[in-house]
Amino acid sequence: MPRGRPSKWLTMGAGAALGGGVGSAVTSLQALYAELLAQRAGLDGQIAAVAGALRAIGTTVAAPQAAAFRAAKGGGGGWRTGSLKDHIARVLRGGGVMAVKDITSGVLKTGYKTNNKTLSKSVGIALTEMKGVTKLGRGQFKIG
Repeated sequence: MPRGRPSKWLTMGAGAALGGGVGSAVTSLQALYAELLAQRAGLDGQIAAVAGALRAIGTTVAAPQAAAFRAAKGGGGGWRTGSLKDHIARVLRGGGVMAVKDITSGVLKTGYKTNNKTLSKSVGIALTEMKGVTKLGRGQFKIG
């Protein structure tokens, strides 16, 4: 599958909007949407098959942690795997209210590599930027 925008995007969406009116544009965009969903379903099936094959030969397969967290909280996020925010999400997934110092020690326990001398400060800042994380009080955070 080629990277970037599908070639039909311009021919169906913008072309219909310019020449065929709003109704035609909506119909074209709905068709494109359905096609993209079908492609995604096919890719999900291929990914599951490869993961199953890897498990069958005894290899561990790491789940995409950030994607699982974003799906659980209803979208948003956008942090990449292995980032500080990804590690914070792993720690918070345990549930309950946690203090910044506890989250910071959990981040280090999950394997986050850093030379940051003020990691607690960075964790606190990251927590305020993360969608789906609620600040309950001074230095107290939880998911939701």
